[in-house]
Amino acid sequence: AVGLALSAGAAFADTMANAFGNTVVVTYPNGAQARYHFNADNTFGIHGADGSHVMGTYELANGQLCLTPAGGERACAAYVGDKNVGDTWTQTATDGSTINVTL
Repeated sequence: AVGLALSAGAAFADTMANAFGNTVVVTYPNGAQARYHFNADNTFGIHGADGSHVMGTYELANGQLCLTPAGGERACAAYVGDKNVGDTWTQTATDGSTINVTL
């Protein structure tokens, strides 16, 4: 399952715009990390903690970031819209767990 979960902020597009060309690192409760790369064309890639690489598409809708991995199911979570490169925050993942996110 895709675990990235980005809560609604006033500056809706800023976090995604700042993510383009940078890496979003998600640290799961077990300490494992995944690296997400978002592109301006609404595609993304994930380098999983297990060495896997997944591609897919994303959409920002109704205050949520929704990810659809190739061959997988769409998963949505609250979108945090006011983050810049160097920021780290805690939020709820699509599976309900708490994750740490660094841009």
